[in-house]
Amino acid sequence: MSHTILLDDPWLALADDAAGEDCLSGWSTDEDADALAALAGGEFGASLRRLTAPGTGPLAVPGQVRVIDRFRWGSGGLRLTLAWPAGLRGTAGSGPAGGVVRHGVAYAGPGGACVCARHDCGGVVPVSWCPEHGTAVEPVLEWHPGGGIRCTHLSRSRGLAAVAGRAD
Repeated sequence: MSHTILLDDPWLALADDAAGEDCLSGWSTDEDADALAALAGGEFGASLRRLTAPGTGPLAVPGQVRVIDRFRWGSGGLRLTLAWPAGLRGTAGSGPAGGVVRHGVAYAGPGGACVCARHDCGGVVPVSWCPEHGTAVEPVLEWHPGGGIRCTHLSRSRGLAAVAGRAD
């Protein structure tokens, strides 16, 4: 089940490391606040398939989103605050469904037979027909949300290593 919820005057605070929490606040209707609270009330919280906020690229969070504050300003609107572990944040997929582009870094580097799409972080999105990462094998991958904190760190490390290698 998918819901679209609009928060007016959104304020998004993104943590700098995976151990922190991201927060999103905004003004909401009572109905949207109740719907969010019901969705986030489960054991694993809610998922944000596509989060768009002014000044940021589209983000997605696959679970553990919860409502941490509901504040009513007099007889006016309702200020709602959501939070989730920063390590779950990733870049939303380009399709209409959104969702995190989830990929993994193989513990043994991809060889010449790999046909999976590769990312700057060294991660791959396995395809079923890949002889190294497909359905016929059980690849051991360090999974992470694409475009998230871990992905950015790995991409930066690989970029620095490539620059250092050329300087020698």
